[in-house]
Formats: sequence, structure tokens, C-alpha cells
Amino acid sequence: MGRPLNMQPEPFAYPPTPHIRRHGPRGYAQYESYREWLRDEFSFRCVFCLYREQWPGSQSFQIDHLLPRAQYPEKECDYVNLVYVCPRCNGIKLAKRVPDPCRIALGKSLQVHPDGRIRALNLHGRLLLKALRLDNDAHTQTRRLLVGILETCFRHNRPQFVLLMGYPKNLVDLGRLDPPHGNTRPAGVRDSAYARRQRGDLPEVY
Repeated sequence: MGRPLNMQPEPFAYPPTPHIRRHGPRGYAQYESYREWLRDEFSFRCVFCLYREQWPGSQSFQIDHLLPRAQYPEKECDYVNLVYVCPRCNGIKLAKRVPDPCRIALGKSLQVHPDGRIRALNLHGRLLLKALRLDNDAHTQTRRLLVGILETCFRHNRPQFVLLMGYPKNLVDLGRLDPPHGNTRPAGVRDSAYARRQRGDLPEVY
């Protein structure tokens, strides 16, 4: 099962409850216009594999459609159909249907061990592993390498640990954005990472 992982927060701990969307922008004609909302929505990391924007080797993150555009063109710019993902997961998922992380608790579906291995805890987890190949050698080795780096930083290099496990520096003020048809969840702007940093209550790591 691997050695105990003592650092907090754990880098690959899936959320124990379904994700509840904090933002509700509407009306953009291009789905890329939702990017900054989705970055904050999913905490600047891939919703499927938990890889973070600021981790080594990270490329530009992408926007995935839970319901594929080809089959559901009317959902192309529907915010609740969009999630924030890394290029690797997006390139593997393509048009596959996978469980919606806003409907299921990923923490009850997937478990990552300290040695990088991941296992499914239920049917949803098995579907995710199969569709996204989260248990392939590349993913497993990446997780193992990152856990080793982060544990070393946790013990011996706190500033580097904070850099890797903290929020990115390039946060955007969502209050300055103006969705064409408004925002159904305006309270989310006050709870965004940028607003919390401005108030001084954004955690150092997460």
C-alpha cells in the first residue's frame, strides 16, 4: 500500500464530495472566454488527475466538454458542461463520456497511494481509470516523482513547497470580468482566490 504520506495538504487527495460550482457566468460566444472562471472554479488544477498549473512540465491547461461538442453542440458554451483539465487528460479523453465530478465524489471513487499508484473504489472510479488511463505507467511515474519532490520540499525547503502547493501568482480579478448574460452565482467572485488574496485570507498552500 506504500508508506504513509505525512505532508499536508496531500497533493493527490481527491475531494470527498461532489464539486459544487461557485461561479455561474453566462452568455460567452466562445467557450475559451470562460477560462479564468474555470481556473478558479477548479482550483488551478486538472479536475481529473489533480495536476497543478505550477508543477514541473505543466503545459497550457485546456477546457474540456463533459458532453462532447460533436454530439451536443448546444452545450459548447454551457458553463456547467465545462471543466478545467491538463493537456494529457484532455488528449486521452477526447469525446469519451466520463462521470461528472460535479455529480459524483471523486474522493469516494479514486484513491492515490504514496507510491503513485491509483485504484478505483467503485464503478465510477473504474470508468475514469479506463477512459482516462489514470493508472498507466506515465501517470503513475509522474505521481511518484512529484510525491518524492514534494515530500523533500516539505521537510527541507518550505519556500519551494509553498511555491509548488500554493496558488499561482497570476490570479485574475473575476470582478472585472463582464459575462454577456450576467453571473448566476455572484457570491463566488467574493470567494475567488484573487479576492481572498486581496483580503489576506487565502491559504498559503492547498
